[in-house]
Amino acid sequence: MKFGIYNEIQASPGANYKQRYDEALRSVELGDALGYDVFMTLEHHFFPTFSISVNPLAFFAAAAQRTRNIRFRAMCHTLPVHNPLVLAGEIAQCDHLTDGRLEVGVGRGHGWLFDPASVPMADSIGLYEESLEILQRAWSNERFSFEGKHYKVRDVQVVPKPLQPSLKIFQTGTSARVFGDAARKGWGVFVGAASPPMFAEAVHTYANTCKEVGNAPHVGLVVPAFLAADEATAHREAEQAMMQSYRNLAVPQASINSEETKARLREGGFHFYAGGFLNQLNDYTYDYVIKNDIAFVGTPTQFVDWLARFRRQYYDFQELAVMGDFGGLEEWQIARTLTLFAREVMPALR
Repeated sequence: MKFGIYNEIQASPGANYKQRYDEALRSVELGDALGYDVFMTLEHHFFPTFSISVNPLAFFAAAAQRTRNIRFRAMCHTLPVHNPLVLAGEIAQCDHLTDGRLEVGVGRGHGWLFDPASVPMADSIGLYEESLEILQRAWSNERFSFEGKHYKVRDVQVVPKPLQPSLKIFQTGTSARVFGDAARKGWGVFVGAASPPMFAEAVHTYANTCKEVGNAPHVGLVVPAFLAADEATAHREAEQAMMQSYRNLAVPQASINSEETKARLREGGFHFYAGGFLNQLNDYTYDYVIKNDIAFVGTPTQFVDWLARFRRQYYDFQELAVMGDFGGLEEWQIARTLTLFAREVMPALR
């Protein structure tokens, strides 16, 4: 079992961006000292309440100077909004600056990013697939060429190459087809921070395909969690921040709610976003979130029991990442969750 920290670096209304980055960096330092295996953040643009993590590679390079062992993974790089030849070199450089502690998460990104980035939604699948192929060729070949619909590469040398002989790749999303492809390629997958049944089909497809082709599965699960020494304290302190977090996450969905935008989303294969799923975040109640296993609040012992039930009821996982920073929590509350998780939950699962 591997253990991680996931931090979206949300900026609730009125938040100081510099303070949020500094708090996140200190949480990486704490995680390294506590023995966490990996720190993850996402790549996200334009909507600060959802996240101000616009450049995870820069964040990882800074965090690496403060830490010794913890690894770093973006979940995920939004490939269609990048030039993959440029991104390949940037990722490789970050692998050097982190002393070979970098891993790579890939995906198409959120449906609301494409209009502000001036990238046609209808091109997103093709851009993603070609970009992913170019990244892998750029890292493994001294020089290479590529002929695609969107990119035409002629005898290019991308520098530097990664410090590690190969970069571990992770896929995120909800698609059983995509997760099946990840299994065949020997990649890991990451899910969570939403209703568990949403990911069940994709995870089961991934696990079954890994078994069929003989690859070891690596399913990572993100759980928004708030831990305290007693249950009453945990619920009393967590409720307001947790509800603010879901209001924060719902903001960008409003930008893609028009029927015209939904039609373009469907054309681009973003059916999840066209369905307006995240609109319901505004209607979440605290009881609903807790009762439907979308997040956990309580003591470390209760968390261990909850995780055992989760594995029986939904799907198994090989890596668990705690999301303890959300909705404007105080830094000491975040540190308490990370510390209790490391000292009482990790040993029980190992």
